[in-house]
Amino acid sequence: MGEAQERYVIVVQCDQVVHDACPGFMCEHAFTRRADAFSIYPADERVRYLPISCGGCPGRGTLRKLMNVKKNLRKREDTGSEIAAVHLSTCITRASHHGPRCPHIEYIKAEVARAGFVCREDSRISPLAEKRRDAAGNYLGK
Repeated sequence: MGEAQERYVIVVQCDQVVHDACPGFMCEHAFTRRADAFSIYPADERVRYLPISCGGCPGRGTLRKLMNVKKNLRKREDTGSEIAAVHLSTCITRASHHGPRCPHIEYIKAEVARAGFVCREDSRISPLAEKRRDAAGNYLGK
């Protein structure tokens, strides 16, 4: 005890995107620099980054993984650590070159809420992808 309290930010990534192409580097990069959706976290605050995948469509693994994190925090962290929020990564929340917006996003949000966590949308926001989306959020490509 006596250590400063830590907070965790969990980022839920699309399982298929992670499996096929994305290691999550750009999301972690944005988090470390407190950019894009992570700009709400003060740079001088100790916040840890924890990426997980949704577990595959329709996101059924999300609740199980979040409950595992909750259990392990209680069991292994004696510093009063907590989850600041669960961010749904941009590969889930927005259409991009990876694919369309996740059709199961509302289910995943409900699972995050069921686990007792605050759910936020987005992680890294690509300026190029933003330019390639129409007003309805559809990704138009090049």
